[in-house]
Amino acid sequence: MIKPHVSKSGVAYPDDLVLLKRIYDQVCEERGITRGSPEASELAIEAMKLFSAGIFDEDAIGRRLRHG
Repeated sequence: MIKPHVSKSGVAYPDDLVLLKRIYDQVCEERGITRGSPEASELAIEAMKLFSAGIFDEDAIGRRLRHG
């Protein structure tokens, strides 16, 4: 897991993107979401919004994406 940090610039660094991609892939698979679909795009946007809001914990992001 990535250590909590706050990106004042709002930039997601490579390790952050790896984390977000892993969560995205897991949630897409669990929910049967086809990558590239509108639903998948919304999921990716929501993941970035959570990250931008200062939520960096993998479990917390995953829970929120799974349960809206």
